[in-house]
Amino acid sequence: MKHKTVICAIAAIAVMTSVSCDSYKDTDTPKDLVEVDKDLSGVWQLTEVKRNDIDISSSMDFTQFRLHLEKNGRYSLENRLPFPVRENGFWEVDNPEFPFQLTFTEDDVEGDPVDVEIRYPIVDGERQLCITHSPGCDINSYEYTFKKSN
Repeated sequence: MKHKTVICAIAAIAVMTSVSCDSYKDTDTPKDLVEVDKDLSGVWQLTEVKRNDIDISSSMDFTQFRLHLEKNGRYSLENRLPFPVRENGFWEVDNPEFPFQLTFTEDDVEGDPVDVEIRYPIVDGERQLCITHSPGCDINSYEYTFKKSN
């Protein structure tokens, strides 16, 4: 009797395994998948500042600084701090699907647009915007971490 039970169990497992492997067929191919554009627009509040990978957030109150990125391509700065640009103007990303660079073009300022490296991670379920820049001195690198302000 034990022998029949073991054989039946093995046969049942074999049938379930062969049927279960065939029940899902993925008809999508990677080329059919589309990445959505990342929406960086909104009001971004500065939450963390690092200089040369050292957190300096507690050295002063950075939380009042806001970066406004409008959907129409305009940006403005609120409660200015040292930042890659001083004046309001236009912004754009290098690639809307996979942005790695943010370009600021200041109003009424002669010169080239300012490019900064960005990351756009999700931390604790919320999008963050991380901007890395060197303000004229290559030995110092700053990373500003923003979260969307409500």
